[in-house]
This record gives sequence, structure tokens and C-alpha cells, in this order.
Amino acid sequence: MTRKRPTAAAIAATLLCFAPLVARADAASDKRFAAMEARITQLEDKLATSQKTIDEQSALLKAQATPAVSAGTEPASKLDAFLDTVQVNGFVSASYEYQFNNPNNSIFANATNQFNVDHNTFNLDAAKIELYRPATNPGDAGFQLDLTFGDNAGILGLYRFNTPGSAADNFLYVQDMNIQYNWNNVLLKFGKWETLLGYEVIDSIANKNVTHGLLFTYAIPLVHTGLQASGKIGGSDSPVGWAGAVVNGWNNATDTNDNKGLLAQLNYSSGPISTAFNAYYGADGNTGFTGQTIDHPSTDGAIVLDWNGTLTANDKLLFWSNIDWGLQKNVLFVSGPNTGKTIDAVWYGIALGTQFTFNEKTTLGVRGEWLRDTAGYRIVAGNNTSAYSLTTTLGYKLTSNLLARAEFRYDALTTDGFGDHVYPSGGPSDFSNNDYQGIVNIAYIFD
Repeated sequence: MTRKRPTAAAIAATLLCFAPLVARADAASDKRFAAMEARITQLEDKLATSQKTIDEQSALLKAQATPAVSAGTEPASKLDAFLDTVQVNGFVSASYEYQFNNPNNSIFANATNQFNVDHNTFNLDAAKIELYRPATNPGDAGFQLDLTFGDNAGILGLYRFNTPGSAADNFLYVQDMNIQYNWNNVLLKFGKWETLLGYEVIDSIANKNVTHGLLFTYAIPLVHTGLQASGKIGGSDSPVGWAGAVVNGWNNATDTNDNKGLLAQLNYSSGPISTAFNAYYGADGNTGFTGQTIDHPSTDGAIVLDWNGTLTANDKLLFWSNIDWGLQKNVLFVSGPNTGKTIDAVWYGIALGTQFTFNEKTTLGVRGEWLRDTAGYRIVAGNNTSAYSLTTTLGYKLTSNLLARAEFRYDALTTDGFGDHVYPSGGPSDFSNNDYQGIVNIAYIFD
């Protein structure tokens, strides 16, 4: 026990010596913590001030106009304002086509189609760019420029060669190019534009079927170059509209016969019904089976009367129809049963169609047509030629912009005594009076 007491005393003395040191250390630590707290408070104040400055500058920037493309110069600002009024639309379309007659020649394997005429081939149908500035209000000026590339452009431009590997997809066709002016709610177009006639239009994606019908191909013109005026009867909100035009002629970009054509339209659209009655008067200029030539085309008058209408039964079902009648005076034939004769050529036909919408992605379209060519002027060189067509098209939207369509089409043709076998079938010299065609078409549509 006497040995433990000195040890305890030593420990107690040591603790008494360190106590002041520990106290001083605690005091120093308190000062450092206080300094740190003050520093943090200063940083928080500076951050709050900086955030306020950023918010004020952001508000000022939002209040300013969007800078022009070229560093905010005045000319660039005007250019930006103009470009903001221009609509840019278009599509890219490709397809695979198969003729079940299995013709030996893959080119022009379907004789009664406007487009999609080949066999067992992938086609770059069309790539189209549309630039459009509408002249919406009185005093506004605008324009339209539609450029089409691809196989359809070659067909429209009449430059498609009847040889494999012709690189038809390289062609360019100016489909629409016109200047527009709104004169007191009368829209004036000067230049080139698609015809007023017919239910179907050149762009397949705007039709209910992939292929174009017989009436579109043979009964009416497709484009005109000239001056067109259109408007409403009884005010801008009226369901009744009108249009009239003076043009170079039937598909003519340049007048070839010094004989202008006239166009007229009366249309109505209200609720589930839309309809239009159209008329064309002027020389046709068709050189297919006549004595006309490009250098000496006919100046005799032609007339085409066209009616089309659409009935939307409900949000799932619509019906459409198209009727055409045409006459070309004094046709001189150089082939077929009417060779050497100068007679009036008459053609007329009807197309009926419907489309059922299953849902927002899936549709089914059906079209049936009949076209009579009395003298063999529009289709083939024969008397009382009749062409028939039945088409079924299933459409499915893979996305809001990507449309896939599968189509089956039947065509047949009869004529009195000449030229009814026009569809290639089998060998190089084998032809049939009917044809079965299948198509798968994919189109990307942008707007």
C-alpha cells in the first residue's frame, strides 16, 4: 500500500500540469470555429448576391429579341423574319414492285400505270422538297417551289430511258414553281402548278393508294403553266369557292401551238361533304397515236369535264368518287384501225374509292375504276378500248412520320380487234390483256 500512494500522487500532479494546456487548446479551437463560421457566412452572402445578378441578367436576355444569324446585323434580321414565314415540307419514298405475270423485261412491265411500272425491283420513287410562303391576307405576297427527285421525276419529265440501269433516280423535276399575291382575298398564282382537275394528286402519299388510277393517268392533264385566280363566293368563310386560269396548255411548260387553254372550277366544302366541278378547254397536244408532232401540234380544241367528291361518313369511314369526260376534235390517226382517218376522239370514265381507318395507325383503302377510250386515242390504238382496275391498299404508320403501305392491284384491258394484249408476260414477245401487281412502299414524311 505504501508503494501505490507515490504513483497516484504522480499521476495527479501530471494531470494538474496538463489541465491549463487543455483549456488553452479548447479556447484556440473555439476561436478557429468562430472564424470558420464567419467565413462561411461571408461566402453564403456572396453566393446570394451572385445568384441575384445571374437572375437579373437572365431576365434581361429573355426580354431581348432573338439574335440574327449573322451577328445581329439589320439585313440578317430581315432575312430571319422572312425565313420564319417559309414552310418547309417534303417526303422521301421508296418501294419494291412485283408483276405476277413475271415479264422477261423488268422495265415498263405495267402498261397502264403512271408510276410504279417496273417488275421485281427496288425503286427510289421520289424525294421531294417543298418551300412555301402563303399569301394569307390581302396584300401578302408568297411563292411555292416544289422539287422532285427520283424515278417519278424521270417519268414526269419524259426522260426515262427504256433500258436497264438508266439511273432514273438522278432526275430532277420542277413540280410547282409559282409566285402568289393576295389581292383583296383573291389569290393570284403566276407560274407552274398542278391541275385543278381530278381527285388524286401527283404525290402518292396524299392519295388513298400507292399507285395512281386510270383517270389520273389518261383522262386529265397533270400540270399547267400560266396565271390562276381563286377565291370564295360570299366572303372568306363561305363554303363555296371558285378558280379560273389561262394556261399554255395540257402539261406544257412552254406553249407549243399558240393556243392557250382555259381552266375553271366551282367547289364546295362543308361538314362531311367536299366536292368540285372542273373544266378545261384548249388543245390537248397529245401525240401518241395521231399525226400531230411536237413541231406541228394540233390547234384544234379539246374539252375535259371533271367532277370529284368526298363524303366523310364518320371518323372511321370515307367515300370518294371521280368522273371524267373528254373530247379532242379532229384527231389524225397514223396507226391502229383508224389509220389515215381524222375523227373526234372521246374518252370518259369513273373511279370509286373508300378508306376505312381501324385506328390512328392502320387504314385500308379500296379503289375501282373503268375508263373508255372510244377511238383509241388516250390508251392504245384501237376502237372502243376499255381499261379496268381494282386496287387494295393497307397502310400502317410505324411512327408519326414513317408510313408503310402494302398494295395489290389488278388491271385489264379490252379493245375491238387491235392492241388489247399490252401487259408483258413471260418471254420477250409474250403479252397479256391483264396484269396483277404487288407493291410495298415506305415513305418518310417531314413537315
